[in-house]
Amino acid sequence: MAEKYGKKVRALMIKEMETAFGKKGFIFSSYSDIKASDITAFRKKVRAKGSKYFVVKKRLGKKALEKKGISGLDEMFKDKKHVGITTIENDPVEIAKLLKEFAKLNKNFTVSGGCLEGNVLGPDRVKDLADLPSREVLIAKVLGTMNAPVTSFVGVLSSLLRSVCYTINAIKDKKESGK
Repeated sequence: MAEKYGKKVRALMIKEMETAFGKKGFIFSSYSDIKASDITAFRKKVRAKGSKYFVVKKRLGKKALEKKGISGLDEMFKDKKHVGITTIENDPVEIAKLLKEFAKLNKNFTVSGGCLEGNVLGPDRVKDLADLPSREVLIAKVLGTMNAPVTSFVGVLSSLLRSVCYTINAIKDKKESGK
C-alpha cells in the first residue's frame, strides 16, 4: 500500500518550520479577516529585508517547536485564527518595525511574541524592539559618544593656543602703541 501524500506534505512543512526556527530568530503574529493582497504586499516588504513571512498550521507549528527544543511559546497558538511566522535573518529591529507598522494599518493583525537568539520574547518586548532606533543610528550614536572626549580635548587645546596668540598680540599692540 502506498504511503499517504498528506503525511509527506506535513513532514516537509514541519521540516521547513524547524529550519525557520533555527535561524537568528522569529516573531509570531496572528490575524483574521485581512485580505490576501494585503498579506502578499506585507510578504514582499519582509522579503525585501531578507526575511520570510509564512502562515503555519497551529498543530504543525507546535510539533516543530517541540522538535527544535524551544519551550515557552505554546501560548502563541492558543485562540488564534491564523498564525504567521516572520523569520529574522539580519536586523531584528527592521522586522519588528515592519510588523508594528502592519499592525497599525490592520486592526485584526497582532504581534504575539517570538524568539531572538534563544531568548523568548513577549509581545511587549517585540514592541520595545520596534521602538529602538535602526542599526545605523545606533552605530552613529556609539561613534559620536566615542568621538566626544577627543573633540572636547581638541577644543580645549585650541582655546589654549588661541589664548596664547591673543596675549602675544596684545603685548605686540601695547609695544607698538608705546613707541
